Amino acid sequence: MQIQKHNATEVMALGKAFAESGMFPDIKSAAQAIVKIQAGAELGIGPFQSMSGIHIISGKPTIGAGVMASMVKASGKYNYKVTEQTEKVCSIDFFEGKDLIGTSTFTIEDAKKAGTKNLDKFPRNMLFARAMSNGVKWYTPDVFAGPVYVPEEMDAPITQDVPHEVVPAIPPRTTVSDKVFKDALKKVKEGAMLKDGSKSVAAWLVEDVELTEPQVAALTEVLNEGGEDGTN
Repeated sequence: MQIQKHNATEVMALGKAFAESGMFPDIKSAAQAIVKIQAGAELGIGPFQSMSGIHIISGKPTIGAGVMASMVKASGKYNYKVTEQTEKVCSIDFFEGKDLIGTSTFTIEDAKKAGTKNLDKFPRNMLFARAMSNGVKWYTPDVFAGPVYVPEEMDAPITQDVPHEVVPAIPPRTTVSDKVFKDALKKVKEGAMLKDGSKSVAAWLVEDVELTEPQVAALTEVLNEGGEDGTN
């Protein structure tokens, strides 16, 4: 998976667009957005995924376990299977092609020894995150361009519940035709919501659609022009 590189001017424009879009509650300024985008670029993660999946904790970029897992599967080189997941233990097998290259297991006892806080909140998620993070460091370090951590390693609170079934298959993001994308882009300018009211069209494009580089550029231009509501 090849990530498009952006020059300083483009990163500043993206940061401004993301901050003004109002789609990322933890971002209060363009500077904060730029830091996330730059951190993602150094790890080999694109701007959109950086905004939603990276958190800066104690000066270190941390990545949600879901993003980390999806990057392993998207690498084309590695894969993983969850072989056991309870509130006491999570065990993940890592593969290179069809070959098992190692197993990462993290238990509730390991978490207690590490002094992990909030063990009573989403223990399955915490164990999965730590098992995934260790496995990436041990067996698939070349997936990222630098060392990565999950928020749970920094004693940060878990902010989302991402359930994982045993031996899961992460579905690919949706791809859309140019015609569908152009229609959606018009709705972004109007600040439209999806028919079920679950999220805005802009959020749907960012979170659920695998955008091509031209589509990313077009959506960024629209957000730069005035955000989701189409105002300047």
